[in-house]
Amino acid sequence: MIISGFVPAQKVYPLRLLVLRPGGVLADCIFEGDEDPETSHIAASDEIGDIRAVGSYYEKGHPAIQAKRPIQLRGMASHPEVRGMGFGAEVIAFGVIYYSASGADVIWCNAREVAVPFYEKHGFQKIGEPFEIGKIGMHWVMFKRI
Repeated sequence: MIISGFVPAQKVYPLRLLVLRPGGVLADCIFEGDEDPETSHIAASDEIGDIRAVGSYYEKGHPAIQAKRPIQLRGMASHPEVRGMGFGAEVIAFGVIYYSASGADVIWCNAREVAVPFYEKHGFQKIGEPFEIGKIGMHWVMFKRI
């Protein structure tokens, strides 16, 4: 069983570090806007309460995406032990339901190249050309109208 809900920013940092910044330090996983009151951190946990996937949603637009109320999904990470088991999908689904009910019209992200199929499976589409983010690798801007 997957349980999802809102968590404080500090709860998403360990999984961000493990998946998104391996070999880094916790400070690498603290993003600008994490503590903004409009930012939401969503976690999907297993039946014993261990956080297995996380995603953070920021009220932020992208110049290439027309939207009245855009939301950026950032820091999406699923624990390697549970990939493909629906935890990441639950973080997306929870965010889509919550933000569509609150008046948002698009969710977008900078998707790592390896994650593009995951996002496409959940209705996101690529826009523009791939680009590199520092030591992290190639990314695509992707978005989903909600």
